[in-house]
Amino acid sequence: MAEPLEPVNLNGLLADLAAELSASGPPVTLIVSPPHILPLRRMALHRALRNLLENAQRYGAGATVGISPAGTETFIIIDDAGPGIPEADLERVFDPFERLETSRSRETGGAGLGLPIARAILRAHGGEVSLSNRPEGGLRATVRLPAANQGAKSSGERVA
Repeated sequence: MAEPLEPVNLNGLLADLAAELSASGPPVTLIVSPPHILPLRRMALHRALRNLLENAQRYGAGATVGISPAGTETFIIIDDAGPGIPEADLERVFDPFERLETSRSRETGGAGLGLPIARAILRAHGGEVSLSNRPEGGLRATVRLPAANQGAKSSGERVA
C-alpha cells in the first residue's frame, strides 16, 4: 500500500537524521532554519535523505545539510568534504548497481542502489536530486522539492 502524503517538518526530519547518523559515524551538521513544512511521504523521504547523508558520511567524512526555500521550490543542500566525483560520473552514479568504489567489498561500498532509490523517491514527490563538485572541494547533493508538492504522484502509486 502506498504511503499517504502528510505534513512533514523538513527541519525536524533532518535534525532526527543528523542526530541518528552522527551517533554512529562522522558528523552530520544541520544548518538550522525556520520550520519548513511540506506535504510529503515521511518514511519514503526519510529513506531518500538517509541514503544521501550516509553517502556523504561514507565518502565525504561527514556532511552539512540545510534547507533553502526559493519561490515554488524547496532545496535541501547536502555538502561533504570528500574527494568529489569525476564530472563524467556525476549522472552515472544514479544507475542501479553502479559503484565508483571498485573493491566490491561491502565494508567500503554498498550495492549501488542508494542513489537510484533516493532519486526514484524524490521524483515520485515531483522533485529531483543532482550532484555537483564543489569548487572548494567535496561533493554537493542538491535535492529539489516542489513547495506545495503539486508534482507528487497520487497516493495510489507505489513509492519505493
